[in-house]
Amino acid sequence: MKNNVKFFQKTTLVLLTAIFAGSCVGTDLFRDDLPDTGSKADTVFPEANFDYTADQDEFTIIYFTDLSTEANTYLWDFGGGVTSTERDPSHTFEREGTFPVSLTASDANGESSTVTLDVEVVDELVAAFQCPDFLCDPRTPWAGVDRGTTSSYSGSSSPTPPEDNGGAKISSSSQFLDQTIRVVADAQYRITFWYVSKTTGTSAGQLLIEDGDTGDDFLSEDVPLTSQSTEYVEYSVSFATGVDTENMRFNIEYDGTECRYSKISIERLD
Repeated sequence: MKNNVKFFQKTTLVLLTAIFAGSCVGTDLFRDDLPDTGSKADTVFPEANFDYTADQDEFTIIYFTDLSTEANTYLWDFGGGVTSTERDPSHTFEREGTFPVSLTASDANGESSTVTLDVEVVDELVAAFQCPDFLCDPRTPWAGVDRGTTSSYSGSSSPTPPEDNGGAKISSSSQFLDQTIRVVADAQYRITFWYVSKTTGTSAGQLLIEDGDTGDDFLSEDVPLTSQSTEYVEYSVSFATGVDTENMRFNIEYDGTECRYSKISIERLD
């Protein structure tokens, strides 16, 4: 009996070894080195792009905003050996002038794209909104000065905002857009933004542009409903600041119809 038991155990080990060795032949052992069945090549590559604004108190400080698509790592080159891997960095230039700045945006597959733009650093006040793509966290820049909130809208990615920027969804009376920025007195400005609304109701929002210190209105109007609810459209308004204006307030209040806003900018016309 003892001999039979020993012989049976040895045979079992030999059989197991043979089975394991056989399973190593073929694709199983190296399965992770091969593409999965039905896998597809990466055909959507990064596209680098960015924007920038100057600090409103110190013109040599420039804030950069990444506008790249299909990317998750970033390499900025500000010249002179100064670089950054932040997504939205700032950089202080030594003087006025025009400086080439490069951004290389890459994805997880090692694909990359590089763009170089000339950054103009000038000793003058350049009006600019904070968080112009509505992607900031927290959303404090759009919460107004004295309204006691850090989230004045809901983020939205559908329908797709222009240039894949963020969307600010306004769908109740507790949501709004409210920001005060510095501007030049006695000047002409144009504000442009993109928006899309539902097609029923009276307006897509109540728009107010006023002196941020005195409350004097520069412009007050209803934003018209869009003719469809599936695609953003561009909207622009122009106004003039007062002879003593230092700050401008931009405000949109909910007016009963759900609406999404994106990509806001301001430019001086004179």
